[in-house]
Amino acid sequence: MHQSTEQKLSAEEIYLGRLQPVIEWVHSNPSSPLSLQQAAKLSHFSKFHFQRIFAAVIGESLSQYTNRVRLERAANMLLLAEAYSVTDIALQFGFSGSANFSRAFKEHFGVTPSSVRKTEQLRKLVANNNIEPALNTIQLTRIHALRAERHSVIQPVKLHSISQLPLCTLRASQGYQLQGISACWQQLAAWASAHGLDYSQVQKFGFGHDNPVFTPLDKARYDGAIVINDELKSAVTRPYQLNVLSAGKYAIFDYRGAIKDLLSFQLDIFAKWLPQSGYEPEDTPLIEHYPEVISQENGGSPSEKVIALEIWLKVKPLKFK
Repeated sequence: MHQSTEQKLSAEEIYLGRLQPVIEWVHSNPSSPLSLQQAAKLSHFSKFHFQRIFAAVIGESLSQYTNRVRLERAANMLLLAEAYSVTDIALQFGFSGSANFSRAFKEHFGVTPSSVRKTEQLRKLVANNNIEPALNTIQLTRIHALRAERHSVIQPVKLHSISQLPLCTLRASQGYQLQGISACWQQLAAWASAHGLDYSQVQKFGFGHDNPVFTPLDKARYDGAIVINDELKSAVTRPYQLNVLSAGKYAIFDYRGAIKDLLSFQLDIFAKWLPQSGYEPEDTPLIEHYPEVISQENGGSPSEKVIALEIWLKVKPLKFK
């Protein structure tokens, strides 16, 4: 059965599937460079051709991809973990010191690490140098503005302890672009139907692995996921992957509104609730739980469609370093 499933995959899907362990390794170990020999072994490609294959399929060289991921993760920590200094973060992500980190950060994003934490400094840097930073300055400025507000603090519907759940997941082909996400869910619906599941009744989750403030939408990673029973675990074959929703405590927030406003709502959670909550986020993606299907309200534009969903943020008690 596994062999027949493989034969149905396109050549591109097979290449992506074999490179996936390399990509996951990079995201799990952002401070440790992966050698060419290790990458070739993980993907089962020749070390003589791996670099060309990776660049052709992914659109970046392995070193470019690794450096971008490392800097995006560091930028996210700069924004969300203010108790850590720039030097702390530089060392945590494998830089020899703050000077090397600042140089690499500015070369990639066009701004300094400290400006990520200071709205006015960011504005002046962009204006004075006439640059277009490789980050979403509008959303970043919005986060700082929301943090400055001391009223109308967003609150979760509940803090809930969740048991581990087995998942069948599928990576969207176009990052956070709506067209790719829609195609991802169409494929998951077909898989569920083919394996005897009532798609309208199964629990559905979306995993947004990257922060769109720092990661371009087309390079961000989005996984659609449906909860399955133990008997179906062996039926999950490429391009689908068997994963789990990890056990732990989750802050759960209700959202109902247009798709285009969802990012702002998510930023509200980090800007207004999290700093005053007594919790910090676990090192896991932000999760969307879809109890309803996407509505057709408010016009035909996909970004204007109204959705009702829950945002799940895995948290742990806040500690100082």
